[in-house]
Amino acid sequence: MTRLQETRSSPCKSIFKDISKTQRSKVLSKIYSKSTGNLRTPQDSHSREDHRFLDNEYLEDLNEASNLINQDSEIPKERWIALALFCILSCTQCCIWNTWGPITVPTMIAFTTWQKYHVALLSDWGCITYIIFCFPCCWFLYRKGLVAPIRVAAILSALAAFVRCFSCDETIFTITAHIAAILNGLSGVIIGPATALVSAVWFPRGERTTATGISSACNQFGMAVSYLIGPAVVDTKIPTNNTVLNKKTSRILRMYSRKERYYYRSPRRATFDTRLSSNNNHLQTVLRVQIMSLMRIEFVVQSLIVVGILSFFPNHSTSIDPVDSRLTLIDSILLLLKKKNMWQLCLAAALSQGVTGPWLSMITVTFDSMVTQVEADKLAFWTIIFGSVISLVASRVADIFQGHLRTGLYILLMISVVMFLWILLLENRILIFRKEELYAAVIFGISASWSTPALFLELASEMAFPVSEAIVGGYMIFMANLIGTLFYFSYFIPGIGFIKPIEMRMITKKGRLEKNSKGKRITTCI
Repeated sequence: MTRLQETRSSPCKSIFKDISKTQRSKVLSKIYSKSTGNLRTPQDSHSREDHRFLDNEYLEDLNEASNLINQDSEIPKERWIALALFCILSCTQCCIWNTWGPITVPTMIAFTTWQKYHVALLSDWGCITYIIFCFPCCWFLYRKGLVAPIRVAAILSALAAFVRCFSCDETIFTITAHIAAILNGLSGVIIGPATALVSAVWFPRGERTTATGISSACNQFGMAVSYLIGPAVVDTKIPTNNTVLNKKTSRILRMYSRKERYYYRSPRRATFDTRLSSNNNHLQTVLRVQIMSLMRIEFVVQSLIVVGILSFFPNHSTSIDPVDSRLTLIDSILLLLKKKNMWQLCLAAALSQGVTGPWLSMITVTFDSMVTQVEADKLAFWTIIFGSVISLVASRVADIFQGHLRTGLYILLMISVVMFLWILLLENRILIFRKEELYAAVIFGISASWSTPALFLELASEMAFPVSEAIVGGYMIFMANLIGTLFYFSYFIPGIGFIKPIEMRMITKKGRLEKNSKGKRITTCI
């Protein structure tokens, strides 16, 4: 971060921007020739003093220019190790945050008091904690640098994964799940602003936007991993007819004694086919066992990451201590609040990122009447993979063609707007609904939107100078999480996220099974 500020605040910035080393040497020779001046000794004492004063000014410029060249030549070799460890932590933290979205239906069957708004609240804790603890975490990054906050973030995510492994009793597990969501949200409060700080501290000009893009892409990839590992461990293909349970379900049932299987109560809100009533307890038992297995897998992986970060995360050679040229934390925040262009930029980033991320995490609820749980999980997975790739490409192109960040943002956001308009027309049946078109619109719309975070952060850092990158990133992500919180709370409004299939009729409270228009038995929740 200090290197970035020195480059931006240097009086020789215009001289040394985008020129080679040979050209820099020529410029230095010119500066040196000016600093030495005429070798003849002036006769006038007053002119001699003026001459010495000018020599000192030029020598200061020469020393500052030499320091900039030395900083560019002394690029730390450990920067890729630091970036790799940070990206792994960011990936797993996002994976833990999005644990429940891919397994919404099995979770509501295993824990019968859970509803869709409970799942939304577990994801919403990430946004709520950011709004509450953004200021102290930005101060922590501002005062302590990178190493200590990143270690704290890794420990918090590990604790979040650990507390969910205590018990599968419904009441206890519900409490521990919310505690884990809060702890993991605190970890995300540190990781979010540190994304731009890692690139500013460890990487030179020409690589910073790429480094920021890699960090953002890995964070997005963590959501893709959750859509991959969740359905792989927890069975999302819930039996709804008189067929027997699949092999994986039967194998897990044999692992438990009759007494342990009797411990779980039958579901009260879910009603199944009458011929499957004897298997309801077994199904609930199996789903809880699978969910607990997922919790333990995430804890083991996160524990290994904590060990790796505590052992191998390198210390930077130049500490990020406050210097005289930097603003204090309060002054930085006041400066950001006074700048109208920062409000406009951060609001654009918040509306783009604050809605698309939560919307994708709840995609199984959004399209429950159009696609199945398995199809929604696959759609979300490939959307995130494609979005991560596009994000890396956009970041690298921005580094190659510097000075065109606004143009890149305009293009990507316009593509995203067109794709979401396409989704809206398909969902409301204004256009003929086809799953292939829906998949294409979702993939391209989310990918274009998720390619912009690195560009937004770099542009905001330039506009907000001399404010620290950690504070700029925290300010921008704070507004995005504020928008995301409002979006998640919309699931508490009756009728939102509870679209029922047209051909279904509700099951009566007595549990009597009715038939749909095609005369087939159905399964639903009341």
